[in-house]
Amino acid sequence: MFYQRSSVTGRLTSVNGVQTPSTLSAAVEGPAVTYPVGTTFPKELPAGKGVPGLLAQKMKLFQASNDIPIHLKGGPVDKVLFGTTIALCAVGLAGCLQYFYSMSFPKKNTE
Repeated sequence: MFYQRSSVTGRLTSVNGVQTPSTLSAAVEGPAVTYPVGTTFPKELPAGKGVPGLLAQKMKLFQASNDIPIHLKGGPVDKVLFGTTIALCAVGLAGCLQYFYSMSFPKKNTE
């Protein structure tokens, strides 16, 4: 749905039908690309150097479909990092809840 400013009320009103802005026109075609005479284009891509051995092993490890989540496929180090992250998130959440509780029920002054 399109909206337009009403000249009578000064508010936005819905417009029936599709409107095309008058400043826009059909796209202008650009000039055709011309190549110098004798330009040849390769039929096939040249063979690359390949992937270093360690990187190829890591790629095989992470692309294997063995029902292990990707964030745990790195081995025991990933498990320790994941566990540490979860523990720190739990401590932070507990700290937030403790703060909210202490701010909601302040200590009473006995004077």
